[in-house]
Amino acid sequence: MPAVWPPFQAAVTQWLCGNSEGGEDTTDGSQTAKKIADEYEKAIATAAVTVPGNLVASGFVKSTMQSGFEASFNQQMAAAGAPPEGVDIGTPVWMSAAAGTVNAWAAVTYMAMPATGHGAAVVPLTGGPTDCKQLDPGMGAIPGLASDINDAFHSNSCSAVAGILVGGFIKHMSMINGLYFGMMPGPMPPPLIPQPPVPWMGVS
Repeated sequence: MPAVWPPFQAAVTQWLCGNSEGGEDTTDGSQTAKKIADEYEKAIATAAVTVPGNLVASGFVKSTMQSGFEASFNQQMAAAGAPPEGVDIGTPVWMSAAAGTVNAWAAVTYMAMPATGHGAAVVPLTGGPTDCKQLDPGMGAIPGLASDINDAFHSNSCSAVAGILVGGFIKHMSMINGLYFGMMPGPMPPPLIPQPPVPWMGVS
């Protein structure tokens, strides 16, 4: 089962069009950052390696994502309040939010499972989380994700922000990559032999 984004969009849209604009988060953006990180963590609870579907097991650090968004909101508010007032730094201000989102994936582990989508491998090597090893949490996605976050918060519509964010999150997750370690049938006993590590790309 892949990540589930509609509840994220619904919850974040309700927050941005209601609570935050109603004055509950007008000081530093910290509550909005928390809302985004909370709903994101729920959305990716069912995420898995795109091929063949090793589920995310643990290791996502929500606080890293939340802190990144808090830093970006603070930078944006500081810039907007400094002479000349209303300065918009643009995409660079959202680099902290993007880096926080990507770095929150740095220690993620995945469930071992039979992996017919990984070449000829038919069973995990050890049955543990090292069988599906993440090498890169998608660091190359940071600039693009910062641009997408910038676009989201410049959409001029509270109802459009969450959908644009989801688009950026999906693009980032497609760049997460690693190696799968499994076993395949051998030509003679033992019936299964280790297969060379097989690269994988993308979590969805």
